Amino acid sequence: MNVRNTRATILHFGSDRAALSLRSRNLKRSGYEVLNATDGFEALRCACLEVVDAVVLDQDGNSAEVEFVAAEIKRCRPQVPTIVLAKGAGPLRWTPQLADARVKTENVSLLFAAL
Repeated sequence: MNVRNTRATILHFGSDRAALSLRSRNLKRSGYEVLNATDGFEALRCACLEVVDAVVLDQDGNSAEVEFVAAEIKRCRPQVPTIVLAKGAGPLRWTPQLADARVKTENVSLLFAAL
């Protein structure tokens, strides 16, 4: 049984372990609980079985996997805000349907400050 804590929980999915670790430390210092997932299966398990307040998907590798994970998370938890971190400036055709926001990775500190 999942017991709700008083700190907001963020699920962070991405394949770059160093980036996950750095962002996780920063979020924890800011008072958040953080669930890290480095593969799609783990991200979906956390999103559908754990209590999460927001999802951050890091588009640092396989775009198709990020797209699939975003779609499945929105299917099982449509009310949970989903944010995509993208390295490039180009448009992501699927982002408006599957994520609530898209943030360039160089602006990630501004995003996390606003959460």
